[in-house]
Amino acid sequence: MKTDYIKTLHTNYQNTLNSFMREVPDKSLVDFASIDAFVRSCAFSIWARGAADPEDCRAVLAEIYSLPASRRFYDRSEVDKTLDFYRTHNADMSVPDFFVKLVKYDVLHKTSFSRLLAEIFEVLFIQFAVIDERMEYEEATQITALYEKLTYHCNLNNVEARRTKDLDPYSLVEGGRVVDLTDTTPIQIGGEGKDPDALQELEELVGLENVKTEIRSIVNFAKIQAIRRKRGLKLFPISYHLVFIGNPGTGKTTVARIVAKIYKQLGLLSKGHLVEVDRSGLVAGYVGQTAIKTQEVIKKAMGGILFIDEAYMLSSERDVFGQEAIDTLLKAMEDHRDDLIVIVAGYESLMEKFVASNPGLKSRFNRFIHFDDYTPEQLFLIFSGFCSKNQYILSEEAEALVKDYFRQIFELRTESFGNARAVRNCFEKMITNQANRVAQLSEATIEQIQTIETEDLAFLGAGR
Repeated sequence: MKTDYIKTLHTNYQNTLNSFMREVPDKSLVDFASIDAFVRSCAFSIWARGAADPEDCRAVLAEIYSLPASRRFYDRSEVDKTLDFYRTHNADMSVPDFFVKLVKYDVLHKTSFSRLLAEIFEVLFIQFAVIDERMEYEEATQITALYEKLTYHCNLNNVEARRTKDLDPYSLVEGGRVVDLTDTTPIQIGGEGKDPDALQELEELVGLENVKTEIRSIVNFAKIQAIRRKRGLKLFPISYHLVFIGNPGTGKTTVARIVAKIYKQLGLLSKGHLVEVDRSGLVAGYVGQTAIKTQEVIKKAMGGILFIDEAYMLSSERDVFGQEAIDTLLKAMEDHRDDLIVIVAGYESLMEKFVASNPGLKSRFNRFIHFDDYTPEQLFLIFSGFCSKNQYILSEEAEALVKDYFRQIFELRTESFGNARAVRNCFEKMITNQANRVAQLSEATIEQIQTIETEDLAFLGAGR
């Protein structure tokens, strides 16, 4: 590990916390000693997931301090024991007291300094992960887990969302340099080096918590890979192709569209668009034509993501046309691996069988992301979103009726449960009925035009 890079980490770490402290009105909230101790523990938990050289860890740990009084030097045996502890015990990092106090301040003053500090930590952790000689994906997942532990506490206490990005964690981490760092400067990743804007779009979706965690881990890994590439370090080979598994209406296509934007903003794709097809969009009626048809679709998807819904339909028994499409697809994925991402989607059991049916598929699709069914509460949140977006208001009785309906269809759901599609169908029937009812009024007020009554939901009786 280069000495100048380690010094760079210290300079950026110290300048970052000083910059953060200047933004916080109550300086007593910034407990440097506690922050330093927490960050060192987090660094250990990240390195334990990879193959960091203990000597490099020692050197970096000695530079994680805000004030000289909080500097700590570790001997080699202490580093080895601590790394072993985190490897064998899978220690769960609790939310530190200084962060809890910051959250309380945010709640009281309607600010979001705790969210900013969580983002700053994430950026710093990514830079710590770069010291490994061999990069592991588990390091990125640990960074995500640490970040989400903090943001979950923010969410639990309803801390305000960050309304301005003027205080950008990358700007803080990379700002205020006092020395010439030349090529050892922590680099910017994905355009301006910030989290992809589309990542926030993903976070705003209802539910899908495990999906969000997986995607953020992929984002963190891509950032670390970019830094390692810049520094000439070894890169860990990873496939960015994905398998989305889950029932219909769980947001797979929506997330695929967002992932395309994220990959574009990370520099993994040149365009970041989505081309959506199923078997009929790839397979032709005669031998030899399927390859041509599939190649045409692939050409449209170049620079973006090819999303194949119900992909398992391509591997039916004795389906020579489907196999031709798969063979053409695999060749394109190899030939254009730097600018083409493929996401396949469908039911869990069928998708697992599909991927296992071909060695080429199995080697390229090794990351499965599960989309859970929406809970009754989440279904209602989606429904409420439709109402709000289209300026409809539910009466108290209508709201109770809709909530009860979602509870019942969730309890009676099968593998073909429609999830958000069922919500949309319900919404569209409701506003059609409401329009027919209001049209009978001689003079309708704005309130009457917007309000949904129980008679507009009479069709729900069939599902009750």
